[in-house]
Amino acid sequence: MGVILAAVTFGEVMKWIGYVLIALLCLMFMIVVHEFGHFIVGKLLGFKIDEFAVGFGPAIVKYNNKKSGILFSLRCLPLGGYCAFHGENEVSNEPPKADDFNYHKPWKRILVFIAGAGFNLISAVILCTIFFMSYGEMMPKVTAVYQFEDVAIEQNLMVGDIIIAVDGKSLYSTSVPNDLINKINKYDDNIKLTIVRQGEEMDIIARRSEYLNMNGENGGERIKGIGITIGEYVSYKFGFVTSLGRSFVFIFKLFGTIFTALGSVITGVLGVGEALGGTVTAIQQIAMVSQIGFRGVLFAVCALSANIAIMNLLPIPALDGSHVLFTLIEWVRGKPINRKVENIIHTVGLICLFLLAIVLDIVHFVAG
Repeated sequence: MGVILAAVTFGEVMKWIGYVLIALLCLMFMIVVHEFGHFIVGKLLGFKIDEFAVGFGPAIVKYNNKKSGILFSLRCLPLGGYCAFHGENEVSNEPPKADDFNYHKPWKRILVFIAGAGFNLISAVILCTIFFMSYGEMMPKVTAVYQFEDVAIEQNLMVGDIIIAVDGKSLYSTSVPNDLINKINKYDDNIKLTIVRQGEEMDIIARRSEYLNMNGENGGERIKGIGITIGEYVSYKFGFVTSLGRSFVFIFKLFGTIFTALGSVITGVLGVGEALGGTVTAIQQIAMVSQIGFRGVLFAVCALSANIAIMNLLPIPALDGSHVLFTLIEWVRGKPINRKVENIIHTVGLICLFLLAIVLDIVHFVAG
């Protein structure tokens, strides 16, 4: 019995190690995409790049491209990466040299700074489109249909119908079921619904009238509506063009969710541990959804890529948004803020972000 228990425990541990490794690979993918954005835009705009690194700490593998002079390295801590531009952190009071990062015009530097988040957004759109084409979105399915008390009013909906749009306005899995209810309640009478019936998309007119809802108390209640029950949500796959369009809406709604969560933390509606987490929390969440299979991994990478993009554009010291802000100030003033002061701000910001990530992970696990 003890041997069997040990074997099961060992098997579970090895399985979780596998999930964590998958999560680390996903995290590194998002980081590499981000840094590659800085890299490729920097190369296109003529910036000199000293190193492109995946991970932090001592290098495990290094390759020096003699033609470009760029060092490519794989480092031992798989929790980040960087694209080091020549002279980017130079603090000398002397004017920057021709090869230095700060020698280039402010608009070029701003494009380089936002390129990382831009590439994360592009990857999120691509992955989201693939997800909607391969796995679909969760759409409401009609599981019960009621006949109206006025027998002259025909019930056009059937059990099994999947509702994907109300009056031409698409439903999205990020806001179903509230989205469906809110859209339907805007209409007093007939409503045009786009449904999928036996694999075929069609438009129908849903009638609104009084009917006896058998789900009510005391044998049912008389209410006015379109006479259906939504008992489940099913995955419905979309074509390429529709999936591409839906991916932009999905990411836009995701941004709204992120800002709502941040606002809730600031106002005290949500606790810090409920809404925020650090790197370890992100790895844990990816590891958990990876148990679902590739579907869960794909969705998590898509959502976190969009998350990384928006968070990096916030004007927080050490993040890309802060570098953009300092560059904009330099552009307006005609001269930069003291480079030493700027570097100190970014260094302190980076240390604070690392500490914050650790604290958030601790708070998250304690709260959980």
